[in-house]
Amino acid sequence: MSSKLKLRLFGWITFINVTVGISLGGLLYTIWPDHYFRWFPSIPLFYCLVDLAMVHCLDSVKRHKRDMSITVFMVVRMCRFVLACVFLWMYASWVGERMKAFGFTLMLFYFIHLVIETYTNYLYEKKRLKRLKEEKNGQSKV
Repeated sequence: MSSKLKLRLFGWITFINVTVGISLGGLLYTIWPDHYFRWFPSIPLFYCLVDLAMVHCLDSVKRHKRDMSITVFMVVRMCRFVLACVFLWMYASWVGERMKAFGFTLMLFYFIHLVIETYTNYLYEKKRLKRLKEEKNGQSKV
């Protein structure tokens, strides 16, 4: 992954986290104040850090192995799920207030990031298949 693409991906991740975080936080704070919790900003921050770590890990895997496999994709998803469970457990252990609102918000961000990750991998696979097809056509012409 080129540094330009990596920076662009980091930018998109940050933009989505800030946009969804401010929108959802604003809705909870103004329209449903009884569902707002003080630790709300920790959720977008958590997912931003997890996504940046995952992009870094996927980049290192791609540098060592030319193509990503479905196994790497699923391991990243499993790591995201385990980290979200650990984050929920830590919140329940240390803070423990408004658990339903926190859990629902954490789950909402989780699904948003799964969609983003799936779309990113779809684009990667589409680009990879196009590159393989071009390589195959180049070899058959020679």
